[in-house]
Amino acid sequence: MSNTAFVNHQGTKGIQGITSNDKGSVGSLNKNAQRTEGVHCPAVEVISPIEVFEAVLHSPNIERPTYLTHDDWFLIDGVKFKPGLYYHGIDKTDSDNPVNIWICSPIHADALTSNEHGADWGLLLRFINPNAMWREWAMPSSMLKGYGEDMRGELLSLGVRISPDGNKPLHRWLASQEPKSRIIAAMRTGWHESQQGIAFVLPNKVIGAEDVRFQSEYALHDDFIQKGTLQDWKNEVAALCQDNHILLLSVSSALAGPLLKIAKLQELGGAGIHLMGDSSRGKTTALQVAASVWGSPSFMRTWRATANGLEATAASRNDTFLPLDECGESDPKEIGLIIYSLANGVGKQRAKRTGGTRESARWRTIVLSSGECAMGTHMSESGKRIKAGQQARLLDIPATNFEFGAFNSLHGSDSGRAFADRLKRATSKNYGRLGVEFIEKLIADKQDLPALYADTCKLPQFSTHDGVESRAVGTFALIGMAGELATEYGLTGWKEGDAINAAIIAFQSWREYRGTGKTEDRQILQAVRDFILQHGDSRFSKLGDSILDGLHIKNRAGWWRELGNDGRVYMFNSPALREAVPGFEPTKILDVLQKAGWITEHDKDKRSKKTTVNGSKTNFYYIRPNEDDGV
Repeated sequence: MSNTAFVNHQGTKGIQGITSNDKGSVGSLNKNAQRTEGVHCPAVEVISPIEVFEAVLHSPNIERPTYLTHDDWFLIDGVKFKPGLYYHGIDKTDSDNPVNIWICSPIHADALTSNEHGADWGLLLRFINPNAMWREWAMPSSMLKGYGEDMRGELLSLGVRISPDGNKPLHRWLASQEPKSRIIAAMRTGWHESQQGIAFVLPNKVIGAEDVRFQSEYALHDDFIQKGTLQDWKNEVAALCQDNHILLLSVSSALAGPLLKIAKLQELGGAGIHLMGDSSRGKTTALQVAASVWGSPSFMRTWRATANGLEATAASRNDTFLPLDECGESDPKEIGLIIYSLANGVGKQRAKRTGGTRESARWRTIVLSSGECAMGTHMSESGKRIKAGQQARLLDIPATNFEFGAFNSLHGSDSGRAFADRLKRATSKNYGRLGVEFIEKLIADKQDLPALYADTCKLPQFSTHDGVESRAVGTFALIGMAGELATEYGLTGWKEGDAINAAIIAFQSWREYRGTGKTEDRQILQAVRDFILQHGDSRFSKLGDSILDGLHIKNRAGWWRELGNDGRVYMFNSPALREAVPGFEPTKILDVLQKAGWITEHDKDKRSKKTTVNGSKTNFYYIRPNEDDGV
């Protein structure tokens, strides 16, 4: 290694070594080397023997050549060197004189990392930032490929100072490190197991076993930030949730994610709730309150953003919580697949550049969504229909039909808006504490959580009639259980039973909205009714009117006929009936209409009736919605 370019004025060689009287300079991008330059800092300082004695600086015994990290100032032959990673070598071109090359600020490789399956290897790095605070980063070894540009960029972002000419030496040092310690590299948040036991991993914190670390290419990417105190959150946020079913449900939903694995014993996927109702009635506020369990207001995402980065977003919230606002902003054509993906917990397989396939992203999470309409209604805008499986995975809850929109009690505020603003101010000052405290209590809890979950599902208020309801109960019971555990741990200040009662009320509201009939049958009936409400006067006209009276009808769907006090019967032509109920086979549509008694007239052995209109005979479906069907 040639070092002739780096001779300083003291005769000691080092990368850009200068005395302490010289000013450092910030490096820039070296285009020739194609690498990121670091911070140009003084490496050595000449001091007198008296100053050495007073400072009691360490004089290390160095066996050259070697790399060494010095955490404090040190002496070599009476010359004071600042802390950092050094290459201590010998200049073969200059009478074998020693060289001391400052590479970067102090950094250590404390352990080798790998996931539970012996893959995703990396290094646990420990370094000091400009605030004199030690930090850690589990760096994937894959970041050493090529010039290591991304690795250095991340270290610079974390506060490591790198010499402008230290890039290659730093790369060599990192590539040569083989620390004896081994720890588990957690590639996603949430529950992990190691030799020391169970751990819950967040980007900047590990709760439980100490031999696990979060490993990512982006060490600064952390949604799980904290502000304020738990006590202030309890006083200013949790206290206002009392007597407000939607707020109790929302906070409990935020706490339910960690229970998916340890109580529900679910390996992948999740479930969720969709709060629907009029705009500006408190739904978004409920999501912000729920987001404060784990992080700042920015912890909440939107459906539009999630559609573009679904897998990364869901994986980053593994075993925690994903609040999604404004489903109306999402593409109606895509939202059905998004619901399935979120609930199934497995991302798409993607090919590697070198061949083969990458491991798919995986997650477990609870989703809390909001929007002005039901998911099925939103999907229908693109001509798609929501399937029973999708409805069971994201449960529609009417959320704004309480006395003050989404709120039952304003706790002394003058209006619903004032109450919402009060909650928003509180959650902007206090957040991120409850989730961490809840995990710590869960790890210490010796209860049989799977048995407790099973008992919660068996509550008489959670009785079911079909498989869809059973799946819904599994979600509501888990949410209610999470809120009750947090209350039992002393984390909410709520009364015992508040959280589970909110979950029961939500289940009953969901079931009432869904109805007791089969979901697909109700969808068909609702679609026909909606079509008549939307087009009854614009695409139908009265049977018997002259041809001239019907000239204003564009894209005719049929005719209608008065039935006295019983209203109208609508005569659908075949294309219009298929248009009214997209996604279903015509036979299925007619079966449901006939079973519901909505087909009032038909020819023998048929469900249509041949009718003469304007001199020609055409088959029509005579349909009159039944007001007693509750759709």
